[in-house]
Order: sequence, then C-alpha cells, then structure tokens
Amino acid sequence: MTLPQSLGGDVAAFEEGMNQLKTAAIIMIVAAVLTGLGALASITTFLTSFTASPASAISKVFGGVAAAGMLGGVIILVATFLYLIKAFDKLKEFDPSKFGAPATIIKIGFPAYGVMAIIAPIAMYATVSQLLGSGAPDFATVQQVMGTLQGINALVFIAKAAAMVGIGIGTYYIHEVTNEGLFLAAAILFFIAIFISLLAFIAWILVIVGAGNAVSKVRATQATQAQQLPQ
Repeated sequence: MTLPQSLGGDVAAFEEGMNQLKTAAIIMIVAAVLTGLGALASITTFLTSFTASPASAISKVFGGVAAAGMLGGVIILVATFLYLIKAFDKLKEFDPSKFGAPATIIKIGFPAYGVMAIIAPIAMYATVSQLLGSGAPDFATVQQVMGTLQGINALVFIAKAAAMVGIGIGTYYIHEVTNEGLFLAAAILFFIAIFISLLAFIAWILVIVGAGNAVSKVRATQATQAQQLPQ
C-alpha cells in the first residue's frame, strides 16, 4: 500500500468527508438502478403494446421514462444535499487549496443536474403528448417539437457536464492526497461520463470501494507522522 507522503489537514474532517462521500455514492447508484429499471419497464411496455396502438404505446413509454427520470432526479437531489455537498465541505476543511474549487462546482452542478433530471422528462413527455394529440402534424410542428427536445437535451447535458466535472476534479484530488488509484480511475470515468452516462455508475462503485482504502492510508500516514515527532 503506497501511502501519501504527508498530511497537513484535519484528518478527522477527511474521514468524515469520505464517509459522507461513500454514502452519497451508494444513493447515486440506487438512483441509477431505479431509473434504469423504470426505463426498461417502459420500453418493455412499448414493445408489447405498439402493434395494438402505436400512439398509446409511444405515450406510455415517454410517460414511464418521465416517471423514472423524475424519481432519479429526486434521489440525486437527496444524495446531493444530505451527503455530497457536506462531504466536499469537509474535504475543503481538510485541504482548501485542493477541494475548494470542486466543492463550489459540485454545489452548482449537482443541484442543477438533479433539477433538470426532474424537469426534462416532464417537458419531453408534454411535448411528445402534444405532438401525438395533434393528429397528423405538419412538418413545421414536427420541426418545432424536435427543436424543443434538442433544447431540453442541451440543458441536461450542460447540467450533467458541470456535475461530472466537479466530482471528477474532486476524486482526482482525493487520489492526489491519498495515492489511492481507484479514485484516479473514478475521476477519469466521471469525465468520460459527460458523454457516456453509464460510466458514472461504475465510477460511483469505485468511489465506494476506494473510500475505505483512502481512509486507511490517511490513518496510516497520520500514525507514521506521529511516530516521527520528537519525543
């Protein structure tokens, strides 16, 4: 086990921050699983009912995806405000020079991401329902709907990018402080997750595993430094 060379911050704050980060990661995984299962159930419903009523099937799949997205967004907000923000506030206490910037980005990015995860599915469902309810829409109507959907997706992408950048920088600095390789891998995955969302799920798993290792390394370094102090 490669230990960090030195620690200058409040180790208790670091440990508390890592414990809260681990809890946040667990809740984020729950959000992803529930959202994925909801979307899968909606797609299954779509495939089984499309032949009988295509318009109804499309409406149902968008409604199911909207409900799953809303649930995921609510859970993301719970994890963010109860644990994730507090985790990086504690890490900021430990080392303001490293964790100050990611703490600020996370306070902006993750709430925005959670809110957009709730609003975007509702807006998409309403837009698609309007299109389906208009009978045989003309080209201009379809073009307007597509433009609306693209705008919604752009806002979601911006919010998600801010969230992933914040947590990516944060996990990279945890790696830099602790020499825990799992956090370096998680940081890389979070950055790529801006474009491939599934990788964030894997990154959160690495955070859960790496959190215990990071705390153990910091404790070991603290004990080594204590032994080196003049008696």
